[in-house]
Amino acid sequence: MTTGTSIAKQAIRILGHFNNNIEQVENTGQDEILRALYTMHKLYPACTVVTCPALHSDFFYISDNCRMVFGYSPQYMMQHFKIVENYFSEIHEADTEGFKDCLTFFETFLEENPVEDYLKYRTILHYRFLNAAGKYIYLHDEKATLVTESGRVINYSLIRTMPEEMVFSGVKLEIYKLGELFEKVTEYKPSATKNKLSNRENDLMRLIKKGHTTKEIAWQLSISHNTVRNIKSKLFEKFSVNNSIELLNMAG
Repeated sequence: MTTGTSIAKQAIRILGHFNNNIEQVENTGQDEILRALYTMHKLYPACTVVTCPALHSDFFYISDNCRMVFGYSPQYMMQHFKIVENYFSEIHEADTEGFKDCLTFFETFLEENPVEDYLKYRTILHYRFLNAAGKYIYLHDEKATLVTESGRVINYSLIRTMPEEMVFSGVKLEIYKLGELFEKVTEYKPSATKNKLSNRENDLMRLIKKGHTTKEIAWQLSISHNTVRNIKSKLFEKFSVNNSIELLNMAG
C-alpha cells in the first residue's frame, strides 16, 4: 500500500540524489534565500511557493498566499506540513500509487541523463489534494531549482489550483528542459501505462465516446445490456472513477 510516508521517503531520496550531483556552496544566510523566494512569489502571484523542509533543514518557506490555494493559514502550514509525510498523506487515495510511479519515472529519467543538465529541468505533477475545507482540489505542482547569487541551490515548488472547469484526468508527470525556451521533453501518465484495455473494453470506450447509450452499445457489440454494465463497472473500478464522464477523462 502506498502511503504518505513512502512517498515522502522516495521524494527526499530523489532530491538528495539531485542535489548531491550539483556543485553548490555551503549553507548561506537565510536573508538571501528568503529574498530570492519572495521574488519568485511576486513573479507568480497565483502560485504558492514552498520549499522542502526535509531537504533544506536550515529553513522552510511557504508564501503567504497559501490560503488561496490550500485554504490553510501560513502558520498552520509551517507547523503541520513541516513534517513532509503530512503533506503527501493529503493526496487523494486513488492518486498515491500513480504519484509514486511518477517519482520512480523521474528518478530513472535523472539516472539516464547527464548531471550537467539537472538544473535545466522543471517538472510538473498533476494530482488531487485535500484542502482545508475537506474538498479534493486539482493541483498543478511545478518543481524547479533556484540558484541564489552566492551559488546556493534551492529546490522549490510552485503550486496552484486548476480551474474548476478543468476536469482532472489522472496523475501525470511532465518534464521540461530549458533551451532557448522551456520545451517538454517527455510526459508520463501511469493510468495510461498500467490500465491497458482489452479489445472489448476498447470497443466499449469507443462507443461511449460517441455518446451511445447502454442499449445502443449492446446492440452494436451484439452483447446483452448486463454485459455492457459489467464491463463498464470493471472499467470504473480499474480507473477508480464513478461515472462515464470521469472514465473518459481518465482513460481517454
